[in-house]
Amino acid sequence: MPHKSISISTDAIVRIIVILLLIGFLYLIKDVLALLFIAVILSSAFGPFIDWLQEKKIPRGVGIIGVYLIFFFVVGGAIYLLIDPITLQIKDLARAFPDFYDKISSGLQYLQKVDSQEAAKTLSTSLSDLTKSLSQASSSIYNLVTSIFGGVVSFFVLLVITFYLTVEKNSLKNFVQSIVPFHHQKYAADLITKIQHRMGFWLRGQLILSFIIFLLIYLGLSLLGIKYALILALLAGIFEIVPFLGPLIAAIPGIFFAFAQSPAKAIAVIVLYIVVQQIENNIIVPKVMGKSTGLNPLVVILSILIGMRIAGVVGALVAVPIAAAAAVYVETLHNKSKATK
Repeated sequence: MPHKSISISTDAIVRIIVILLLIGFLYLIKDVLALLFIAVILSSAFGPFIDWLQEKKIPRGVGIIGVYLIFFFVVGGAIYLLIDPITLQIKDLARAFPDFYDKISSGLQYLQKVDSQEAAKTLSTSLSDLTKSLSQASSSIYNLVTSIFGGVVSFFVLLVITFYLTVEKNSLKNFVQSIVPFHHQKYAADLITKIQHRMGFWLRGQLILSFIIFLLIYLGLSLLGIKYALILALLAGIFEIVPFLGPLIAAIPGIFFAFAQSPAKAIAVIVLYIVVQQIENNIIVPKVMGKSTGLNPLVVILSILIGMRIAGVVGALVAVPIAAAAAVYVETLHNKSKATK
């Protein structure tokens, strides 16, 4: 059998090296890319409203500044209204947590005597770890905020980038058209329009969804007489932006503090979170979100895990819209191939 040699041209080797270097460079600037992508999402969400203002003879720049002022007014007002009750609840939680810990530890000791000794021991160890984590809560919250916004400077850079992406209508579309060959420009423009529409719809729907979940959880926990209902509801609203995994993570502290009050309340809180989840999945999401991403739930979960592995919290937050943009690209390719047949 004759020996076949495989030859690789110098040009192919150079291309492979260039591609690898490009991938490495993109990985090094992943934080900058995440910031830029968040700006694109914000611009996509603001776009329709700014277009509407422009139709009313309001300049786009003035409209964007107005949106920013409304944003700061709403956030500032919310902080002003919530900061005192949240501070009081955090102080109360810090004072009461040792008592909560003793109550749950006593319950676990009882479980050890009755049955499932190893399981109770594991739960006790986990509880001890949770105590250590809660003692570092302030630094953890700070790290979370700085990782999302990249610090105050990055936050304002984000606002500036969003401004320039939005102040000129179709700026992103025009930029993409300027860097692609002429015969692909129409396809690229249509693709960008679809991606921006889907990402903007996703963000607007996600914010509305988070607010609704915050209200439902707060009302439910308050009616059940659960302490720290405001903090727990805020956690539920914030984690709602992470699909599937977020609500599960947000439910854990609520169940924990309810169990510290009484096992019956813990069961009631579990039922509350399940009911809210069912209302969300079957009523709120179809009305508010529709099929905003068009993604399979498994794809969403994998996207979040991959995004978190690559870029931490920021990666998890932008993973779903990135996957949605990729899905739009695949859909357009599929439709294009069907049209040519």
